[in-house]
Amino acid sequence: MQKDLTKFSLIILCAGLVGFLSGFTLLTMLVTAIGIIAWQAFKLNELYRWTIKPEENSMPESSGQTYLLHREIHREREKNINRKRQLNSLLDQFRQAISVLPDAIVLIDNVGKIEWANSNAKSVLGINWPDDASVRFGDLIRYPEVNRMLKHNASQTEGGVLVNSIIDNSRTINFKCVRYSDKLRMVIARDVSRLIKVNQMHTEFVANVSHELKTPLTVLRGYLEIMEGSNDLDKKFIKPLEQMNLQSTRMQLIVNDLLYLAKLENTNSIPKHELIDVTSIVNLIIETIQPLIEEKHHKLELDIDYSIKINGAQTELHSAFSNLISNAIHYTPENGLIRIRWRQVGDKAEFSVKDNGLGIAAHHIDRLTQRFYRADTDRSRENGGTGLGLAIVKHVLQRHDAELEINSTEGKGTEFICAFPESNFQSQLDENKNFK
Repeated sequence: MQKDLTKFSLIILCAGLVGFLSGFTLLTMLVTAIGIIAWQAFKLNELYRWTIKPEENSMPESSGQTYLLHREIHREREKNINRKRQLNSLLDQFRQAISVLPDAIVLIDNVGKIEWANSNAKSVLGINWPDDASVRFGDLIRYPEVNRMLKHNASQTEGGVLVNSIIDNSRTINFKCVRYSDKLRMVIARDVSRLIKVNQMHTEFVANVSHELKTPLTVLRGYLEIMEGSNDLDKKFIKPLEQMNLQSTRMQLIVNDLLYLAKLENTNSIPKHELIDVTSIVNLIIETIQPLIEEKHHKLELDIDYSIKINGAQTELHSAFSNLISNAIHYTPENGLIRIRWRQVGDKAEFSVKDNGLGIAAHHIDRLTQRFYRADTDRSRENGGTGLGLAIVKHVLQRHDAELEINSTEGKGTEFICAFPESNFQSQLDENKNFK
């Protein structure tokens, strides 16, 4: 900048000297200044045209400050070109990686138009890229469940939606939606037919084995009871027979729970038209386990809203609530406090069982509803647990469109909350208000 000012000053001074000698000093200096300005405007215009269309215009020759400006713009342009090449390379690698995935990947914008799809989208969904570019995803994939998921921007953590394939009705497709930018969402469609078939085979195998074990166990337990009741039994066999009877009883409970789980998994519908009084279920459970409560000297605290009734299957709900209450009693040390509540909280009805026992470590909570998973294996076996109770609770709640929430603090206790949606319960107080 300093060099340009010096150069322009010298030019004007020279022009002023020439003008002084010719008698037109101011006019000569003014014309010279206007010429300098015009020349700079011309150079700036060249720079502008080169900046807008560099491929059509060569880099203009310049000097001084204009040259420095040209050089910096050129340098930044080269950086941008290199960065663009790198981004394009990464984009190509990304698309190649997605193309070889076994899943169908479709990118859609906020209104559902297809922005890109991999090659598997054709075989799994019938979407052909680029022929279907800018076509609405919902116009090609006519699944109401999938369209609802996309409409509500459901996330991948929700487990996705299962539907039967339109291309092949024997195939089952799992749809998930992931938002990865403000303008784009990724729809992932996976053929899970084989997985479902394997799970079904697993369920059938467990059910068949459990069913086959039931009769031998019944016979075995019968003979053990006969032997224990015999007056001619040698004393050295008394303790082993007690242990055998205890373990056979535990095996019988496991078999019964496995058969019940298989029944829940293989039955798709439940009689939701039945209006159930939760108070009667709780009273029946407490009456059954009262000896255990007295044995462990627990205090039971009830907060039951008798006016709230629930639509569902009484046998299943009895099983779920019984498992939660029994667990609280079993795993709470003597002289504990068990709180059982049934009430309306907001737009949901909640059945909760809270104890002041040992509590559960946070890293165990997410896995508690898995089959045979135990936070404390030794303590569970000592209490005769099968490791299937919470799995049964989870399945029962899923069949009633309810959710299980587990809150626990080590050393302070645990609370299990069964939250039922508004469509699944009914309050007599509301009915009375409407009647009036």
